[in-house]
Amino acid sequence: MSDQVKGIGKFCDSVCPICIAARGKMPWLKPVVKAEYYSVCKLMGFFRVPWPCLIRERQTGKKPWE
Repeated sequence: MSDQVKGIGKFCDSVCPICIAARGKMPWLKPVVKAEYYSVCKLMGFFRVPWPCLIRERQTGKKPWE
């Protein structure tokens, strides 16, 4: 999946450790990722700041925890 997402940057090229953990071995992190997505991420989108979660969603059609 990470090879499909381009232009995000070094830290979160869809390989953010928190998102990977939420998608994989630590599903209990999903509420944390969802809270970050619906607060910080949406705020950054409102101000047109490029944000890794939004770029990933735009390119793959999936939320960070999916």
